[in-house]
Amino acid sequence: MKIIRKTFLLFILIFILVYLWAGNFTPWQQSVKADSEISGSTIGGQEVEFLKKNEISTLLNSKILEWKERPILLTGNHTNLTLQPDWFTFDVESTVEQYFNELDKPWYAFWKSTPTINIPLQFSVNPEVNSLIEQQAQLNKEDTLASIISQVGVLSSGPIESVALDFSLFETERVAFDVEEIPSTSHGLENIVSALNDQVIGSGEVFSLLEHLSDVDLGTNNEAVDFVASMIYSVLLQTNYEVVERHSQGEIPLYLEPGIEAGIHRNKNEDLKFMNVNNSPAKLKLTIKDSSLLVELYSIPLDTIAKNQVRDSLEIKPRTIYRYSSELSPGQEELIQEGESGLRVYVYRTISEKAGPFEKEELISQDYYPLKNRIILRSSLTPEVPAISDPDLTIDMNGDGLPDIEKTPLTDSSGSGVTDHSTSGEVSNELPEGSYYDKAGNIIEQGSE
Repeated sequence: MKIIRKTFLLFILIFILVYLWAGNFTPWQQSVKADSEISGSTIGGQEVEFLKKNEISTLLNSKILEWKERPILLTGNHTNLTLQPDWFTFDVESTVEQYFNELDKPWYAFWKSTPTINIPLQFSVNPEVNSLIEQQAQLNKEDTLASIISQVGVLSSGPIESVALDFSLFETERVAFDVEEIPSTSHGLENIVSALNDQVIGSGEVFSLLEHLSDVDLGTNNEAVDFVASMIYSVLLQTNYEVVERHSQGEIPLYLEPGIEAGIHRNKNEDLKFMNVNNSPAKLKLTIKDSSLLVELYSIPLDTIAKNQVRDSLEIKPRTIYRYSSELSPGQEELIQEGESGLRVYVYRTISEKAGPFEKEELISQDYYPLKNRIILRSSLTPEVPAISDPDLTIDMNGDGLPDIEKTPLTDSSGSGVTDHSTSGEVSNELPEGSYYDKAGNIIEQGSE
């Protein structure tokens, strides 16, 4: 009986010691395990074997401060976003507690080896992250956020790869397209096409062409981006998408119809923007085939059909403008600019339901293409006209070297000019034959009395 009692008491004592060792002396137990065993365990990607609880906390806080010195890049799938480190708030204390809780072995499993624990840091995510991801229609929001959390949890310093939206999950069809031959002056078209191809336009999203080309060097030649913008604009007019911003090129292009083209100018902040007003996303596809560009829009089948029409065109005839220059020879002229007619056009779009009588026509744009007047440069110099003389007036019969007939201006008493054609060139003072002066000084001709 005594033996049974002693055995029972010994068992109770051992149980109490094990209980105290496993429960009330946990820090001591944890310290012993950390110091005596190499488990290969990590927290947030940091080795924590041989470390006590306070040492682990100090290490993790130090690594977090280092990690927050660099911005976090989210890349891939036409995405290049910067996540601010302050958008992530770490809970080191809870993470360390979780680590030691998972490291502990039950008292009855004392024969088992210490487990290897690898856990990420616990942290909360600022709503700014979710908002930023939601703006990227081409991304799978849930999977991209999970990728961010997994990388931030181990304090990854490299770029985080986003996860693309699997468009194959949607039953899509081509709702609009256009194809045009590429102009010979459209240099650098490949880079523009690569940046825009497979872009996803989310429901309610306002798509900006300049924003999606922010990393593309457009150079000084704007013709390539204008061509692409015009092709996309032509496709949009075949849908019910809302045109938020569009600018005309200001001159009639060699492709598409006048009024259908669009112009882009980064320095002037002239953009092409449009909004997907449907409840489903869409994908924009651009493909270079031989010498042509194909632009397509894929989406869940729409309930509407859209058609565009250019009408009410008005041609404005040019004028001829003359300019003058002293550098040209007298009578010479030169063509400076050939004249071109101006044009005013109106673009309308009609949207109708596939299964219903609804139909709406709207004026999309009113464009004016200025005329070019014909400009001709003329000489401002007057041609010289040779003087023509009467040979009879230059006869020298008396041989004195002077013309026998000379025009001599005279002035009468009234002051009027008088021309005398006498051969001597002098005024005659002799009275006519049979004439005389009266007492008043008047000349009295014979027979006049």
